[in-house]
Amino acid sequence: MRRLYTLTLGAIVGSVGAGALAPVPASAQPDSARTSVASPNRSTSALLGALVDTSGTPYTFPEFVDEVLGHHPVAQQARLVAEQARAELRSAWGAFDPKVSAKWDQKRSGGTEYYNYLNTELKIPLPIGADVTLAYDRTMGRYFNPDRRTDGNGTFAAGISIPLGQRIVTDERRTALQQARAARDAGDAERLGIVNKLLYAAAKDYGSWYEAWRRRAIAQEGEALAAFRLQAVRARVNNGESAPIDTVEALLEVQRRQVSRYEAEAAFYLSSLHMTAYLWDPEGRPASLPDAAKPVLHGLGRGGIDSTQLSALVDRAVERNPELAKVQAKIRQASAERLLAAQGILPFAEAKLAGVAERGSDDSFFNRDRLDDNYKAALVISSPLLFLKETGKFNATDAKLDFQRLERDLVRRDIEIDARTAIFDLSNLQRLLVTQEANVRNARLLRDAEQIRFENGESTLLILNLRERLVLDEAGKLASLEAKVASARGALVLATGDRSLLTIP
Repeated sequence: MRRLYTLTLGAIVGSVGAGALAPVPASAQPDSARTSVASPNRSTSALLGALVDTSGTPYTFPEFVDEVLGHHPVAQQARLVAEQARAELRSAWGAFDPKVSAKWDQKRSGGTEYYNYLNTELKIPLPIGADVTLAYDRTMGRYFNPDRRTDGNGTFAAGISIPLGQRIVTDERRTALQQARAARDAGDAERLGIVNKLLYAAAKDYGSWYEAWRRRAIAQEGEALAAFRLQAVRARVNNGESAPIDTVEALLEVQRRQVSRYEAEAAFYLSSLHMTAYLWDPEGRPASLPDAAKPVLHGLGRGGIDSTQLSALVDRAVERNPELAKVQAKIRQASAERLLAAQGILPFAEAKLAGVAERGSDDSFFNRDRLDDNYKAALVISSPLLFLKETGKFNATDAKLDFQRLERDLVRRDIEIDARTAIFDLSNLQRLLVTQEANVRNARLLRDAEQIRFENGESTLLILNLRERLVLDEAGKLASLEAKVASARGALVLATGDRSLLTIP
């Protein structure tokens, strides 16, 4: 009866096993499995990587970063943001652009020329708030305003207008220029912030790609070992050294690891697909990953941050972080607006003085004696009585400035915390990696020792599989930690605003 049970079970295992292993090509099996499946004494460690796909062209992280910065649309958009801010600064400078104006006005009726006015003017705004004016006027005709009389050649005038109350310290055009300069700096900070966020996302996805690639290799390794062990167990069953039920145990392990490999291959495909979203050619067309590209951590730098550099890095984060730079620019804009509002509380007063000379005169234009009798002068003064509008605007701008200063303090504190968190994460990852690598080595030692005990008949296939599952799990954890280095580097760049921390030469 026992012999009949053994034969029946062996037939079932043989038929099921043959079908289950069909997806594993014979050419991909280890040499020992193809030439001598009955060599169970061969060390399992010698089989590591036998069926693992390690071929491919290394696609390093620095190469990937260069591609992203060079051609990604978001990087192009970031540059356009800075260019737009610089264009607005150029527009603000337009308030100081010299302006030429000319006016000709004539009336003629019944054969009589009533008047013929020609007025031209060149106005040159100065950065100090004053305006220099050069003018030429000519009046002809029979009827005209007496104050506009000139000789037949016309008159030249050169003068200046100077603010004495409002606009003496600043004015609308100088305020607009200061705000445009702050907007330019904010645009540069916005560009840097956009690029840093792009690099952070790219670093995370590169790390995910690396992890998926490593997990696929680990799954291939696990399946290869299980397939080899199934062949060895079958050989031992045929030799009467093991019970037929061991074949079912070995077959089940192969099938479990096949499922893991399918899942790992699907995850690697999807992560590779996500990577292509960052790749564009110089013409702005979507590109694909290089043929047979594989991720490597070369150039990423897995080491932690030296503790002596902690304070310097935090200071650098506070100084260079783009978010803080944008808030600082808003403070400068609010300060300029507040100063302009403060000028509004002063009465408006403006003095104008211009020397006048007839065209063709032989006297020097700047002759003191001549200017004493040939000039135009004006003084304009106006002021509200209660300054309700002006004081209300000043109070509003003062509150806006205080708001931005409080925002700066909050952002600075957040940046300091983010920088310290990123530095700690990177340093802690280094410690975890060292420990996890030791865990992988120890798990392999336990598995190899269990393999020897199994070959000597001192252990069971179940315990051996459990030991090997531990190896695969620990190797997967190591891959996950290695992938997190990329994300931690990206977070450090995002916190400090220093792109040079992303890669290590």
